[in-house]
Amino acid sequence: METADAPAVRMTRKERQEETRRRLIASAIRLFARSGVSATSLNAVAEHAGFSRGAVHGNYSGKDELVAAVAETVAGELAPQLGQILTGPGSSRDRLAAYIRAFLEYCAQHPDSAGALIAVVEYLSREDRRHYGDRVAASLGDLIELFEDGQRRGEMRGFDTTTMAFALRTVLDNTAAHLLGGDADIEALTAEIVALFDAATRKER
Repeated sequence: METADAPAVRMTRKERQEETRRRLIASAIRLFARSGVSATSLNAVAEHAGFSRGAVHGNYSGKDELVAAVAETVAGELAPQLGQILTGPGSSRDRLAAYIRAFLEYCAQHPDSAGALIAVVEYLSREDRRHYGDRVAASLGDLIELFEDGQRRGEMRGFDTTTMAFALRTVLDNTAAHLLGGDADIEALTAEIVALFDAATRKER
């Protein structure tokens, strides 16, 4: 027996706006990863998402607001996992190794998101150095706390925790960019970076 098709579910205005923004952000992530932020126009983002040029302007005040939304979206996918690792159980050295592995695995499994985040960081570093510096400082906070915890426990040697955190983030960000080429051995790279920072931070007994 034939059955009538189920009636289409109508979205509310808020739901339609949220769906539009989701698609625009997904489009921006893909295009930022491919071409960078500066070379990507808002019209291109709208067209790639299947909208008219007014869609972006109707949801974001300009490119900087869209860039911020992309950064928030990607960070929202990755930050909770990294935060749980850094504040979880285990020695500080084990948590440091797990942090490195989780970050690089995410970059390898989500190349567009990783590429977009790298593009956003490059864009912000040129456009607004103060804002970029504030974001960098905020991103280092959890790592600094991990290193300080390791020193309190006697698991790590004495060193400047801010400098070490910045060094780790720099290495990871550059490694993420290298992974986007697609021909890198992620397991070998991860093992090398884990060994490098374990040797740099551990306290000799």
